[in-house]
Amino acid sequence: MRSWMVIAGLGLSATASAQTTAPAGAPVAIPNGFLGYTFCRNGLPETWIRADIVGTPEAEEVLAHEAVHRAQAMAAPSCEAFIAGLKSARRVIETEIPAYCAQWAVVRDRAGNAPRPRVPAGAESGSGTREAGRRSSTLRDSTLREYALRISAQSGAMENRLDVFERLRSACP
Repeated sequence: MRSWMVIAGLGLSATASAQTTAPAGAPVAIPNGFLGYTFCRNGLPETWIRADIVGTPEAEEVLAHEAVHRAQAMAAPSCEAFIAGLKSARRVIETEIPAYCAQWAVVRDRAGNAPRPRVPAGAESGSGTREAGRRSSTLRDSTLREYALRISAQSGAMENRLDVFERLRSACP
């Protein structure tokens, strides 16, 4: 039998990880409600994304997010140890924040809101700069708020969603 372990990224499930065992060569059940996820196969992390988003801007976001999970799994003693370590809400939150920051970077860059050097107060050249900054801030906060809800739901710790939002705001440029 082959053991498959999954970290559900971008999912709306309250389960942070799942383990499925399937006979060798048999397909693995794909979790409902997930745009993509990273799992361990033969000790290596692999990523699956839904076929209906392949080639879309949304797929770019999912792939950036899941790339972080693959790197996290590779940095662990083993892929399976990484997945097995996702037992607490705190650990899920710690794992998801960098992944969602990578996802945010794709959204930000696509929207043309790459981080700009800080300008001292009063040194802005006009209202256009301030307006662009407000739009960027609104997009950032609304996107990070959505990510905080996802992380909180996935970790099973909805009561932490405001703390998760603040952590995202701090961690994601």
